[in-house]
Amino acid sequence: MNTPLVSLVGSTCLLTLSTLANAHCSSVLTEQIVSVERILHSLRPDKAGQIRVFAFDGSEYSGGQAMWMKGQFRDVVAACAKGDNATAGSRMKAVLDTLKAHTVS
Repeated sequence: MNTPLVSLVGSTCLLTLSTLANAHCSSVLTEQIVSVERILHSLRPDKAGQIRVFAFDGSEYSGGQAMWMKGQFRDVVAACAKGDNATAGSRMKAVLDTLKAHTVS
């Protein structure tokens, strides 16, 4: 099977599902979700005690931080699905603050 084609179709499906899941969020929050999702998806800790995990942009996190941000992000998406923009916004702010603290200049 053609691997690039399968990757393209899979990526398109994931983006569509992500957009549908965030349909109840404000447009600003939806934009933040899309930008943060890419960074968090690139963090792949093997375990919580892993000392360093790197994102695609070169930023560095502990394994615990990576897992915490992914958990918060799941809560953001769940809150958006329920239409709870306040909860989603506060959890997204916590994730964004952590990401900004580790941004590579």
